[in-house]
Amino acid sequence: MGIESIGGMMSSRRNLLTGLATAIGRPSTVSMHRPGKDVLFDMSKAGEAPSAVPPDRIGWLNKTTYGFTTADDAAFNALPGANNDAKWTAWVAQQLSPTTISDSACDTRLAAAGYTTLGKTLQQLWSGHEQVTNNSFVRMLPINETEAATIVRALYSKRQLFERVANFWHDHFNVFGWDYDCGPVFVHYDRDVIRANALGNFRTLLEAVATSTAMQIYLDNKSSRGADFNENFAREMIELHTLGVENYFGPTDPFSVPCVNPSVLETEVICPGSFPAGYVDNDVYEAAASLTGWTIKDGYWQYPDDDDGTFLYRPDWHDRRNKIFNGLYIPPDNQPAMQDGRDVFDRLVAHPGTAKHIATKLCRRFVGDTPSAALVASVAQDFTTYISAPDQIKRMLQTILLSNEFKQTWGAGMKRPFEATMGALRAIGGNYTPQPDNTNNWTTSEEFSNYLQQTGHRPFYWGPPNGYPDRQGAWSSTGTLAMTMKTLARLPEFTVNRNVSNSPYLADILGQTQAAFPTASTRTAATIMGYWCDRIFGYRPEPAYGVATQFLRQNATASEAINIDADTWNGNSLKLHYSQQRLRSAVSLLFLNPDFLRR
Repeated sequence: MGIESIGGMMSSRRNLLTGLATAIGRPSTVSMHRPGKDVLFDMSKAGEAPSAVPPDRIGWLNKTTYGFTTADDAAFNALPGANNDAKWTAWVAQQLSPTTISDSACDTRLAAAGYTTLGKTLQQLWSGHEQVTNNSFVRMLPINETEAATIVRALYSKRQLFERVANFWHDHFNVFGWDYDCGPVFVHYDRDVIRANALGNFRTLLEAVATSTAMQIYLDNKSSRGADFNENFAREMIELHTLGVENYFGPTDPFSVPCVNPSVLETEVICPGSFPAGYVDNDVYEAAASLTGWTIKDGYWQYPDDDDGTFLYRPDWHDRRNKIFNGLYIPPDNQPAMQDGRDVFDRLVAHPGTAKHIATKLCRRFVGDTPSAALVASVAQDFTTYISAPDQIKRMLQTILLSNEFKQTWGAGMKRPFEATMGALRAIGGNYTPQPDNTNNWTTSEEFSNYLQQTGHRPFYWGPPNGYPDRQGAWSSTGTLAMTMKTLARLPEFTVNRNVSNSPYLADILGQTQAAFPTASTRTAATIMGYWCDRIFGYRPEPAYGVATQFLRQNATASEAINIDADTWNGNSLKLHYSQQRLRSAVSLLFLNPDFLRR
């Protein structure tokens, strides 16, 4: 019996998906912070029994990792502290210092995978991939291997919080990794720009992004020269990366924008001692002019020998006129090299609108769709207080993760498809390392990535500069949910190589079940599905546990042991004693419960 058999348990696919969209979108209205107790809340779906809020530590781990695992839970419980609050403080401190966490198993898996581009310098990526135009596999191998390494780290790294934060910044400073010209250098963008600065200083990260080869190509700043400037990067830098579109005042007179306080700079000509409350189109143009001459060595016809992909500043391409950006006067001619652009960065980072914009997005990612104004204000204050600190981002995250709001909120957000898929594989002990085969054709990883692509959430595959959306409304439509459910339901049956008839499963559901219950008489449907609920959820939510148990039990009595050692039929009654396929389908059924997609 295949995955299709699950459909018989549901009234219809449309009703299921519509109900899931409603149920997932209903956040918990009660605190989950009650040690030792499961609190019930309404699923807001007609006829459905209430579901249990997970124990506090399990909810916390689910929101800060790529999914709860029993191994992570055991490691959490081994931390010092008299209670879960104290252990959580220790866990956050540990995870926010990722270099102190041994990640040897993940590193070994990456090393054994045979990836060849992850350690290449930018110059090596440029000459060995960007300049290859007759072999698309070789040209795009860096983005292929970056995606593969991202999956491996999401599944196996012990530095789970760091991986989630790196993912956040990839969304925030989005580059379409599969672009023909960005893909060959994407290893550099991921390794040396995003990951190198993920827990550091935002101002440092902002300039690293602006000077990165991938971003220079993606938003065209490499071709911005003099009065013929290109505004693409400048606009997105202001609208998405710093102030946010919520602070846009439109195509209006910059002198008409109201002022806010305080300021840290001395050369304002608008709002002296303060800032304009937001930006206008003229600010975009002035920022773009300030960044002219910021380019890369790409073999431009004037400089054919400069062709290694690295960043450089060409003063003869720079617009040297005086400028006024967001009320700040930028003088002409006598500025040091690149100073105009850096003045723009400093102004943007110092603006209270940027602090609030970044704080809101971080809170949304780790707390839920609608974080409180008080928490956002607290995190924004950290942004400003530690504006020059090398660990500014780390301090902001610490405030979020140790807050009562983080601890007491459950179900206010939804796992996006990549997070749900990685969480499912982690929970069932998946063994998966995407890698190319000997024919230079990514058969195994390509199939898996195609499933992610169909959900709309393949790594680095978002084309527009705004990055993958973070609110659950973007992921809870019936169409998106259908593809997510299809992917999740497939995981217990996904093989390492579908072209080989005896290829092993990514997760050996049968073998793990047999190992958990070595005595055959203890293998009832209830005990088996209880074991898998504990593995996948960390608790036993209803109706998921009851429905999956009933599905697995089929015609057996509640106390009857299930034969999981062989597929056998009773010839007289045609009673199915057990189908190993049915066990995998029952585990798949757990992933189709709304509780699995909550965070």
